Amino acid sequence: MNTLTRDQLTELAADRDDIRISIFMHTRPFSPGSQEEDTTRLKNLLRTVEEHLVARGMRQPEIDTLLKPARALLDDRPFWLRSRSGLALLIGPGGVQSFRTADTIAEQVFVNSRYHLRPLLTSLGANWTYWLLALSQKSVRLFSGSADEICEVPVEGLPTSLADAMRWEDYEKASLQFHMATPGQGGRRSSVYHGTAEADPKDEILRYFRDIDRGLHEHLKGDTSPLVVAGVDYLLPLYREVNTYPYLAEGAVSGNPDSLDRLTLHTQSRAVAERVHEASRTQLADRIGELWASPKTRTDAESILAAAHANRIDSLLVSLDANWWGAFDPHLGTTILHDSRAEGDEDLIDLAVTQALISGAEVLALDPSAMPHEAKAVAVLRY
Repeated sequence: MNTLTRDQLTELAADRDDIRISIFMHTRPFSPGSQEEDTTRLKNLLRTVEEHLVARGMRQPEIDTLLKPARALLDDRPFWLRSRSGLALLIGPGGVQSFRTADTIAEQVFVNSRYHLRPLLTSLGANWTYWLLALSQKSVRLFSGSADEICEVPVEGLPTSLADAMRWEDYEKASLQFHMATPGQGGRRSSVYHGTAEADPKDEILRYFRDIDRGLHEHLKGDTSPLVVAGVDYLLPLYREVNTYPYLAEGAVSGNPDSLDRLTLHTQSRAVAERVHEASRTQLADRIGELWASPKTRTDAESILAAAHANRIDSLLVSLDANWWGAFDPHLGTTILHDSRAEGDEDLIDLAVTQALISGAEVLALDPSAMPHEAKAVAVLRY
């Protein structure tokens, strides 16, 4: 299984030849009976692919050679042990590439001269990471987090607790609070005390948090992953007050992290990090919404496909579920659309996605409800 990156997606978009097969299917996280259910589903989809290949005039020995790597997955138990909610298989002469998705994918099969990529757009950047800082007065822990797990990371120079951070300062304070004055009567020195008033607990905690922030500075320098803080409610605003890391997440894990197990810390911190990740994804949608009335904004199939073919698209926003079935002639620049899928039609929204990726455009797929003005696709042109 591969973790999908923008570079990989662009390479897949450029990979075109006589036969490229794209299979999308729902899977279940591994449990009793899940492998049998999922392999039966894949077996049926491969049978559909075979029918398409026969209709295209491919001989059976060629079909068997092409589909052999995908068929081998049917008996690959370790492969199904790692199942999530969705699976994409891209099959070509070089073998099969698999991509798992956290979201369910509609069951679809495409046999074309290019891979069908739109369902994979939601997996782009799915290897996002974050930092989790677990704060209490008794301990400080930094974790590296992902969608799958959190791992504790040692950081040099990080205080281990409030007591640890205050120890040296308390020693200095005690030294200053008592010193010997000049000799008094009888040659005895009189004791003089200074600063005997107790320190403000809030000030001590703020100093503690500044020590933590300084300790994190070198470790997180140059990083852009969000930092999620876990702590009791009254500590969280105090840490925000002294924090200098520019990517501190707005949300937090509320509660004493010392009393939360690793699974709970991961589950709650991941939810915060996911919201940060989703917000960064929707920035494109917000920008396109602001440019809605601009002459550079296009929503019709003919304009978008022509612009995609001419590498004129700066950013493209597409609906995950909508389709433009039909044909596009790049030489004439003409587009034919059908109300429903007809023989020989292709998904023209996916064609626009593929060409936009090759040209370096920013591309994002959203649920239909999140699309501006319920459009099926929106493009902002470079010129």
